[in-house]
Amino acid sequence: MAAKAEAQDLEDLLDQLDDLCQRQDPKITVGEIQEAIGVRSFGPLLLLAGLLGMTPVSAVPGVPSLIALITILIAGQLLIGRKSFWLPKKLLGLSVKNEKLGKSVKVARKPAKFVDRLVRPRLTYLTKGPAHWIVALACFLVAVCVPPLELLPLAAILPSFAIATFGLGLIARDGVLVVIAAAVTATALGFVAKALFF
Repeated sequence: MAAKAEAQDLEDLLDQLDDLCQRQDPKITVGEIQEAIGVRSFGPLLLLAGLLGMTPVSAVPGVPSLIALITILIAGQLLIGRKSFWLPKKLLGLSVKNEKLGKSVKVARKPAKFVDRLVRPRLTYLTKGPAHWIVALACFLVAVCVPPLELLPLAAILPSFAIATFGLGLIARDGVLVVIAAAVTATALGFVAKALFF
């Protein structure tokens, strides 16, 4: 099977998801979503995980930790040098209603166009090569923060925002977003340290 072309911006990512929603299946699994965006697509996978952590679904107990687990698995595999990303069958089998995913894609169109006008290739050396390892380490660390933050209302949104921003930065080759995400990561780590030890 040919490798999937990685999305170049948010609208590309939404197009890939929309193509998936055109099928008649009532539900779409995590595995099908991963296949649609590409098993080598580190940026889109991070962006999706981060965006899910900022939606109302993250208010369901356990969901932020599940999203964090997926992020840890993805980032951990990049750290050890894997070229494609593996997820357990149990996670790949989780599903969402086709209708709900399609509506979410439709609602996201206008914000995506706005965001895509703001991002552009800048400081691209922060989005490729060895920088991928640094981004993976940062995502791993910030995802580890999520389970303890889940005890506090809406606190898990901060690390999710960092993960989504890292993902978008990689997709758009925008190093400025990577810097912003790194700053948010440092803030999240500091928040967790203060909550746990002070």
